[in-house]
Amino acid sequence: MGGIYPMIVRSLTSDDVSLAPAWLRERSMLPDRWSDEHTRTLIAEDGAGEPIGAGTMWTSRVHPDRYSVDLIVAPAHRRAGIATALLAALADLQPAPKPLIWGAAETDPAQEFVAAFGGRTIQRAPLDTFQTSRAVRLRPHDDVASAAAVSRVALEQAWADMYEWTHADWHPMGPDARAALVEDLWDEIDPHLSSVAVSASGAIDAVLLVYIDGARPVVAGETVARNTAAGATLLEGCVRRTFEQLAGSGVAETLLDAHETDPHFAPLFDALGPVTRWHRIVEFHPRRSA
Repeated sequence: MGGIYPMIVRSLTSDDVSLAPAWLRERSMLPDRWSDEHTRTLIAEDGAGEPIGAGTMWTSRVHPDRYSVDLIVAPAHRRAGIATALLAALADLQPAPKPLIWGAAETDPAQEFVAAFGGRTIQRAPLDTFQTSRAVRLRPHDDVASAAAVSRVALEQAWADMYEWTHADWHPMGPDARAALVEDLWDEIDPHLSSVAVSASGAIDAVLLVYIDGARPVVAGETVARNTAAGATLLEGCVRRTFEQLAGSGVAETLLDAHETDPHFAPLFDALGPVTRWHRIVEFHPRRSA
């Protein structure tokens, strides 16, 4: 199945979304320019007007330095150059010449596709589910308490401080990103299941939040500063408490939103896992069609 299909690439509309075939509905493809000029979604059709692929790119208010991208091609039409054509068409529409960022399981065949564009791995994160019963493998800490015990303002500040330094080396935040980062926080987390480590002075030294807006809870966090004293034991205590709270609430499994470069969280993977599957985040530069 060599060569590129005769096809047309056009903007994806709300009608396309509502009438999408099953292979396209498995991805969250929003209509073209649903947010702004940086949010573009295209659909590829064959000569009969049938959808055979789609691609979308967008910028995050938190991370405006790169375009996130997602591509999907109908199973019967893969390896025919459709994804390449969609990617080039998206690159032609970029209002600003920024690199693309994409992520998937390391075993995803699309990793080879991105590698052909010079993809550079900038981060890895665990894909496994983790058993909350493994909390007993971790050490508790006397400074750890429920995140509901601190003020919203203090928790938001701690979360933004933590997020900023853990992403600074590979996916830095934009200059006005902190408000966007916490904008919907209280609709997504359970503060009673979440944990904080609070010093004698009342400062939050570590934060671990439980996101409950998906099929499984997601646990995310780190120390509030990169070089927090006793940071490893403080975060370990937060994970222990949160896993115990989840287990007590009847939650047997959770996901971790953590990175292999997190200095205090990553060392806990073996005790909680170990990790056998990784999500790889890749940066690459698109080729324009011209």
